[in-house]
Amino acid sequence: MNVTQNDQTPLPSLTLVDKVIESKYQILEELGRGSFGYLFLGQSLRDNSFVAIKALCKSGLNRSQLELQRLEVSIQTSLDHSHLLALHETCEDQDHLFMIMDLCDQGDLFDYRMHNKLHEDQVVSVFVQILDAVGYMHDHHIYHRDLKLENILLATSEKDDPFYLDVKVGDFGLATRERFHQETGCGSVGYLAPEHFANGINPPVMDAAASDVWSLGILLIAMLFGRQPWQEANPQSDATFQAFQRNPRILKQELFPSLSMATYRFLVSVLVQHPSDRPIDIEELKQQFLGIDHLLVRSEDDDDAEDENETSWPVAIPTTGVVPKAYDLKDSAIFSCNTDESWSDLVDEEEALLIEQCSKSLTLDKEEQEIFVHEEEIWWLQ
Repeated sequence: MNVTQNDQTPLPSLTLVDKVIESKYQILEELGRGSFGYLFLGQSLRDNSFVAIKALCKSGLNRSQLELQRLEVSIQTSLDHSHLLALHETCEDQDHLFMIMDLCDQGDLFDYRMHNKLHEDQVVSVFVQILDAVGYMHDHHIYHRDLKLENILLATSEKDDPFYLDVKVGDFGLATRERFHQETGCGSVGYLAPEHFANGINPPVMDAAASDVWSLGILLIAMLFGRQPWQEANPQSDATFQAFQRNPRILKQELFPSLSMATYRFLVSVLVQHPSDRPIDIEELKQQFLGIDHLLVRSEDDDDAEDENETSWPVAIPTTGVVPKAYDLKDSAIFSCNTDESWSDLVDEEEALLIEQCSKSLTLDKEEQEIFVHEEEIWWLQ
């Protein structure tokens, strides 16, 4: 289902600040905004607890856009998992649909990774939480289709461990109950599987479960190294991905030499060209991941040395430049008057600019000199 751009911008959010919703919640301040709505800090009038309130504009939307609103609400309402963002209830007035959700007061994983290195045990803990959440969704025949650092939210943890990150997978604006579909380019460019870039009049049938698995692989790399391996998995426009297609071993040989061999093997099993060849049993994937002794190389004489019986050949990896987007992508992280957009995204332009400036000013390790591609805008803000 294609989403048509809404020609009307939301009403000024100041008209909603201090608004009381059905005598239950009061809107306190704006946290972010998108083309179809706002994200607010709110407070329950029953117990004074703080919540996140997503206010979605109903006026000016066509039928398909309203259907997308209802679909996200329906999907998020049906989910009940400790690592999925909870939707407590919805309220409406004539112009807005209000979604009352948990407040993730620690921001998102993209912002955290921009300012902090993740220890190996943190990566393991966070990735397992994400796998548990995605596995729950897939078990209930729901597919996220936009897994990325920006959509992994962080809540205050009750554990007495300063390094523990309590993860909530959020933003179900592109989620679907249809595993097989023909919506190409549905997601965020850097995390999209290669089948989304297929050329031709008749788009191939997409497997949403396999697409989620590909995104999980890219997400794990981004957590470990602070960058994505390529800008887009399109051999026609991205030379780095083209080289990976020819020889997957460049993932360790050239791009990320500090990967342990076990992690390398895990990643290449996930980042398989053909979706039918990817492992889609998330629980099995989780067990394989937990079986990795260490994610990164620890010494030159351990089992991370390349297997002697595997052919190795040097590959010159070209510098990845900015690739013009040649596709009409339904990317929930992109806000442009010229592209289709996910109605659910919320963005604070000043925060996005600050993050962009931080990414340019950070001093990174040699392996992190190219910060991972970020879609410039984030739907959830601290």
